[in-house]
Amino acid sequence: MDIHRSGMGPITPHNKKLYTQQYKHGIDLFQRALDGHATADEVHKKDAFKKVMDQALNILNETARGLKDEKLLAQNAKIEQDYNNYKSSETDSEKGKLISDLTQAEKKAR
Repeated sequence: MDIHRSGMGPITPHNKKLYTQQYKHGIDLFQRALDGHATADEVHKKDAFKKVMDQALNILNETARGLKDEKLLAQNAKIEQDYNNYKSSETDSEKGKLISDLTQAEKKAR
């Protein structure tokens, strides 16, 4: 799927469905990597989970742009901010904020 269509015309219903599915997949991927990161003991495993979260965040941003959905882009900015806070502290509190952000993103993607 080509997710670099932001400069093109209106999105078709079929493409909207594909983008929405891809967005939800990105949320799921991010959540699973976050859980893995929180439970990993070894540094190289934590780094691998961070890479997955970075890639998932990229998917969220690309698909929200493809959908031309301002509310998803705004939610992604919140996810990114809380993700940066989580990477700095790795506290349960920051993880909880991130999980809440992801849940909100999923609700907005319907």
